[in-house]
Amino acid sequence: MKFLSWSDFQSLSQSASDSSVSIYLPTHVAGSEIQQDPIRLKNLLKLAEDKLLSRGMDQRDVDKTLHDAFALLEDDRFWRHQNKGLALFLSPDSTEMYRLPLEFESSVQVSNRFYLKPLLPLFFNNRYFYLLALSQNQVRFFQATQHQISELPLNDTPESMAEALKYDDPEEQLQYHSGSGSGEQPTYHGQGVGTTDDKTEIRRFLNQVDKGLHSYLNTEDAPLVIASVEFLQPIYREVSSYSNIIEEGVYGNPDAAKPDELREAAWPKVAKLVEQSYEDALGQYEEMQGTRQASDRLSEVIAAACRGQVDTLFVAANAHAWGKADTFAGDVETHDEPQSEDHDLLDIAAVQTAMQGGKVYILDEESMPDSSKAAAIFRYELPAGV
Repeated sequence: MKFLSWSDFQSLSQSASDSSVSIYLPTHVAGSEIQQDPIRLKNLLKLAEDKLLSRGMDQRDVDKTLHDAFALLEDDRFWRHQNKGLALFLSPDSTEMYRLPLEFESSVQVSNRFYLKPLLPLFFNNRYFYLLALSQNQVRFFQATQHQISELPLNDTPESMAEALKYDDPEEQLQYHSGSGSGEQPTYHGQGVGTTDDKTEIRRFLNQVDKGLHSYLNTEDAPLVIASVEFLQPIYREVSSYSNIIEEGVYGNPDAAKPDELREAAWPKVAKLVEQSYEDALGQYEEMQGTRQASDRLSEVIAAACRGQVDTLFVAANAHAWGKADTFAGDVETHDEPQSEDHDLLDIAAVQTAMQGGKVYILDEESMPDSSKAAAIFRYELPAGV
């Protein structure tokens, strides 16, 4: 089961079906609670079934929509390899499932769009990031979070300097020499390849690595941490076209490092970035309180989010605000209790802000500005009455 990437999130946000089912389930990685997770999912699926039937869907289509999820109930191997939370997105035409390092409250939402707000901490609060473990002997590429790391296949990326430059001169064959025989990493020799300190050859190698990673990074803005000996990092930054390489990398030869060791070394660099971003955003909100460029009025915040006017949004994690919103006109209708065809307006505001380039922070209620359900910094001062 793959990581949830930003491009995956975008695809989910753009999926449209009158019977879109979103299920969130807290899961366990060890202990007797593992045996209870399938039972909890079964209860949530029965609730989803009832909701689909109440919306007028016939039993055959309900069974088709939920089939893949019900099949998980008997898959012991699936339940032995969980993370903190499981997210399922089901429709008559598709099934998407993600094991995630996020703790969810159990919930089932059935609507004409997927419910995605619980996923946003993965991109803002507890960001996932990429990690490039780089040496002239070995290239590895990972996607990671604070608690999880997964190696990604290098389909179009050279896995070493030897592979990258072996065709420079077809008449010459790369030879490996161990040097002193003391267990040091081999050095490279051969015309067209140069030695390990030949910066021209190193740049050509790193340029191929960067181009090979485009298939992963061309739609991304996730932080990229480089793990390598120190002199390689500024050269990679020079040749790379990726805009979000963290300035402070992990230094040292990463070849012998296990993935979890790399993750543990890299996460403090990412955490520092996330914490600073949140503190800056909160300070900016506090400075703008009382002006037309910030607000904690729910209807105003949601309408501005629908119109693409929100630069930064703070949302209470487990709060809901029911009603209807026109994401094109920005018209908002709020209700104290959920009514037929209502949506969680906080979900709409969060997803609309994220999809239009804004920042979204999903916070505990005690961390929210002014103890509100939602608060926002606008891209510019809004006219009175808007």
